[in-house]
Amino acid sequence: MSPRARLAILVAGPVAIGAVALALTGFWWPWRPADALTVSGNIEAHEILVGSKVGGRVAKVYVREGDRVKPGQVLLDLERDELEARKTEAVAAVGQAQAALDQLLAGSRPEEIARARGTADAARETYLGVKTWPRPEEVAQARADLAAAEADQAYSEAQFRRFDGLFNEGAVAAADLDNARSRRDGDRSKVASLREKLRVLETGSRPEDIRAAEGKLKEADASRQLVEKGPREEEIRQARANLKAAEARLRVIETQLDEMVVKSPTDAVVEVFDTRPGDLASPNKALATLIEPDLWVRVYVPESQIGRLRLGQEATVRVDSFPGRRFQGVVEQINRQAEFTPRNVQTPEERVNQVFGVKVRLDNREGLLRAGMAADVTLGLLSAAR
Repeated sequence: MSPRARLAILVAGPVAIGAVALALTGFWWPWRPADALTVSGNIEAHEILVGSKVGGRVAKVYVREGDRVKPGQVLLDLERDELEARKTEAVAAVGQAQAALDQLLAGSRPEEIARARGTADAARETYLGVKTWPRPEEVAQARADLAAAEADQAYSEAQFRRFDGLFNEGAVAAADLDNARSRRDGDRSKVASLREKLRVLETGSRPEDIRAAEGKLKEADASRQLVEKGPREEEIRQARANLKAAEARLRVIETQLDEMVVKSPTDAVVEVFDTRPGDLASPNKALATLIEPDLWVRVYVPESQIGRLRLGQEATVRVDSFPGRRFQGVVEQINRQAEFTPRNVQTPEERVNQVFGVKVRLDNREGLLRAGMAADVTLGLLSAAR
């Protein structure tokens, strides 16, 4: 063989081997684009911890682990008898506070005003009567009555003396003398009484009686003014504040009653749920763990390649659990701030290089993928800008 032929074989051998290698590569990796980047990450999902802010004894349970739940679907009920009783009491307190406010806003009734005015008028009449007592006519009448009584007394005194003399002479009986004595004594008492009455009238009302009547008049006038003016603005504000406080207490209890029914906040799958009827649920403690069905992979792309990715572009995802399957994804988010590669993520770049987080939303309509699976994401790279 000539030297030229040996040279041709030496050149053709490596070329043929390279061609075979390229052919094999195309056969085994048909799913990887010629200009692509493959990075690894873990499948993630939103985890929701549901429970009650109030707590209590579990009354009923409606779901089991693995069930698919809809937004607003009831997961469990807590016993609510005690809270229902407190709500009834709170409703009554609100009604009482509302009635008190309505009464103040309505003001005094006409009957109450009329009664207060009548009381004040009567107190005024009493005061004037005490202050101006006695009237001149009363004094004149008392003097006339006293003069008449004194005249009667003088007559009865004379009659008694006459009968006494006749009795000593034996001209009248003892009974006649006794009758004359009784009339005399009666007239004496009457004169003494009328004389005292005249003295009291001439003296007039005592100062303490006038002051007492005046005090009652002032009190009655003050009550009349309060009734006519109605409640003070401060009382109305206080009543409004009492009503708001009662309503707030009722709303708190109603909110607590809502917490006695634990519901799913969104479309999800029950991942962890080991609560049973009769269990005591603590406040603010998770009773179930829900996993949202939407899954994604968060991967980290080197800074040198991030400019060749775009939002909305498709991605291919492979997981170890299904080595023969390729799942579709879409780039949903590209972080705007760089960071250092996490230790559990492998890329062809050095770990010290800066990377950008990329969120790839997965198509999991078949329900084969699970949160926590390791995944390899292949992203097609756009032409680098020049």
